[in-house]
Amino acid sequence: VAWSMAMKRTHCDDDKGVETSSSLNAIDRIAALIFLFALCIESTADNQQLRFQNRKRANVVFMHSLHSVSGTGNFASAMKSIAAKATENNKELIDGFCQSGLFAIVRKPNYAAEQLIWISYYFFSVGATWQQNQGTVSWVNWSMGGFILLCLLFQGSGWLTEEISSSKYPTYRDYQRRVPLYMPKITTLWNLRNDNEKGGKVL
Repeated sequence: VAWSMAMKRTHCDDDKGVETSSSLNAIDRIAALIFLFALCIESTADNQQLRFQNRKRANVVFMHSLHSVSGTGNFASAMKSIAAKATENNKELIDGFCQSGLFAIVRKPNYAAEQLIWISYYFFSVGATWQQNQGTVSWVNWSMGGFILLCLLFQGSGWLTEEISSSKYPTYRDYQRRVPLYMPKITTLWNLRNDNEKGGKVL
């Protein structure tokens, strides 16, 4: 994408096998913006999930070490009380799955972004059919089959991972009712905005 945007012109063969050149057009620019937006979303979501899993793992190790503390003295009791309060104040660690950041908007932001990336590839193929002389665009081409099949694949894999998560975490069903899978809802964004204003929470 970066290379394509850096080039002033793109080259392709016409129906007669003659190499022609055409300037990058509006569809190419839209496709590039979709790709870059999706790439940022996917990278952010993966990093947020990684940070949560590291915190979750560290909390398990910490709690295990506290439970191994013997005795009923003041120090042992104080440490266990601090650990219990720290866990109570973090609902995510209790539930066992990430619900903040982009995961408060949709349940699988990285899957959604991956589908957007494949859709952007389709738009690049549409941009390549742009006939500037005639001002026509061909929206139907072989690339359409690729992004449709990939999106269908994500529907199946998304359903499978949802079933695994709902069977593993008791509160995941409630999370499913509150947060959409791939497409964010206006009501979800509005509620998050109100919660941030009231509680000073940051996604």
